[in-house]
Amino acid sequence: MAVLKTESYKKGIVYSTLLNVVSKGLVFGNSLVIAFYFGTQLKTDIYFYTYNTIVIAAAFITSLNASVLIPESMRIRVKEGEEKAKGFLNLFIYGYIALTLIITLCFLIDPVGIFHGVSGFTLSDIQDQKTILLLGAPLMVMMPLINLLTDIMASYKYFTMPMIAGIINGVFSIVFVVLFHGVLDIYSLLIGLLSSYSINLLMLLLLMLKNLSWNFRSVNKHVERRIWKNIGFAQAGNITSSLAQYAPLYLLSGFNAGIITSLNFAQQISSLPTHLITNQFSSVTGIKFNEQYARGDYHELNRTFVSTSGFLLFILFPISGIMFLFSKEIVSILLERGAFGEKGVSETALFLKYLGFLAPLLAINTLFSRLFMAAHKIIESFWYQIFFNLGLILTLYFAVKGFGVVGYPMTVVSLYTLNVIVSYFLEKRYFNIIDYKKILTSFSKVIILNICVIIGMLLVKMWLGNYWVSDFLMLGFGTVIYGSVVLVLGYKFCIDETFSSFVGHYWRKIFRRW
Repeated sequence: MAVLKTESYKKGIVYSTLLNVVSKGLVFGNSLVIAFYFGTQLKTDIYFYTYNTIVIAAAFITSLNASVLIPESMRIRVKEGEEKAKGFLNLFIYGYIALTLIITLCFLIDPVGIFHGVSGFTLSDIQDQKTILLLGAPLMVMMPLINLLTDIMASYKYFTMPMIAGIINGVFSIVFVVLFHGVLDIYSLLIGLLSSYSINLLMLLLLMLKNLSWNFRSVNKHVERRIWKNIGFAQAGNITSSLAQYAPLYLLSGFNAGIITSLNFAQQISSLPTHLITNQFSSVTGIKFNEQYARGDYHELNRTFVSTSGFLLFILFPISGIMFLFSKEIVSILLERGAFGEKGVSETALFLKYLGFLAPLLAINTLFSRLFMAAHKIIESFWYQIFFNLGLILTLYFAVKGFGVVGYPMTVVSLYTLNVIVSYFLEKRYFNIIDYKKILTSFSKVIILNICVIIGMLLVKMWLGNYWVSDFLMLGFGTVIYGSVVLVLGYKFCIDETFSSFVGHYWRKIFRRW
C-alpha cells in the first residue's frame, strides 16, 4: 500500500488530509453507535470519563513529541548520524513505558478509591462499574507509546501513520460494539480499543524493524542538560492546558447520570468545523507565517493573517448560529434512535447550543498560536498559556457551582471571546505588525450580521412551529434560509473582503460566459 511507504511532503499532505477526514468520520460514527446501543447513562459516563482522562494524560505526556523529542532527534540525525538519533529516541520509548507502567500499577492498587478521589462519582457507582476501570488501565501504557511511535514514523516521512492508527481504532470500536454489545455490553468498546491498540503497536514495531532497520537495544543514556530544560519548560505550560481539559469532566461528574456522555457527544459535534475547516486552513497558513516571518515580509504576513482570519470568521459564525438555533434538531437527527432518548437529546442540545460558538473563536486563537510559533516566542506564549488556563479553571469552578451544567459552555465561550479582545494587546506588545483593529472590526461586523439573522430565524422557527414540521425539514429549511441571507448580505455589505472578492470574481466569470 502506498500509504505504508515514505511520501513526499506534497503527497503526505494529500494522503494525510484524506485519511484524517476518514479517521474523524469513524470517531464520529463510533459516537453514533454508542448513542444507539447505550444512550446516556451512568456506565457510559464512567466509560467516557475513564477514556477521556487517559486521552488527556497521554496527550500531556506525548506533547513532548512535537515540541522537543522529534525536532531534537532530527537535529541529531543530521549532525551526529542515524544511530545516535535512534538511541536518543529509544531512551524516551523505554522512559514512556516505565512512566506509564508505574502510573498504571499505582492505579491498580486501589482503582475504585483513586477514581473516586479524582471524580465526582459515588463509591457505590464506581464499584458497580469497576470492570471499566480495569479494562481501561492498559490503555494508559499503550496510548502514549503508540503516539510516540507514530510521530517517529512521521519524522521519517511516513506521514499517514497517525491517521492509519486512528482508522484502525475507529473500525475496531464500531465492529466490536455492533457484534458484541449484546454479550459484552459497554465492555465491547474497551475490548475493541485494546484489540486495535495491540494491532497498531505490533504493526508499528514491525514497520520500524523492517523499513527503518530499527535497533531497539541501542539506547543513548546521555541527554544534554539543554534538552531536559526544554522538556521541563514545555511540560510546565502543557500541564495547565491538560488541567483545563480535565476540569469540566471533574466538575460535571457530580451531576445526574448521563451528563458526561451528553457533554462528550456535544463536544464531538461542535468540534467538527474546527477539525474539518480551521485545522486545514491553519496548517497551510502556519507554513506561510513561518516563511514570511523568516523573510521579514511583515506586510504579506499581515495580509495573510487578516484575510485568513476574516474569511474563517465569516464562514464559521453562520455554522455556530445554526447550531445555536437548531441544536435540538441536529442532536435528534444524529443521535435520537435506539437507546438514546429525549433526556439525552435535551442535555446534549443544551451543551451544543453554546459550544457551537467556540469554532470561530478557536480560529483566531489557532492563528495567533501559529504566529507565536513562527516568531519563536515560546516564553511569551508559555506565560499566556498558563494565565489563561488557570483563569479558565478558576472561573469554571465558580460558574458550574453557581449556575449548574450550563455554566461550563457559557464560561468557555465567554473567556475565548475575551481572548479575541486581549489578543489585540498581545499583538501590540510582541509583534506590532498585524492590523488587528481590522480583525476586530470584521469580528464585530460578522457578530452583528449573525445576531440579526438569528433574531429573524427565531421568528421563522416560531412560525414553522405552528405547523407539523419534521426535525430534518426544520434543520434543512432553516440552514438554507440562514446561509442564503448571510451570503447575500455578506456580499452586499462587503462584510469580508476575501469572500466578496471571491464571489465577485466568479460572478463576473459566469456572467461573461452567459
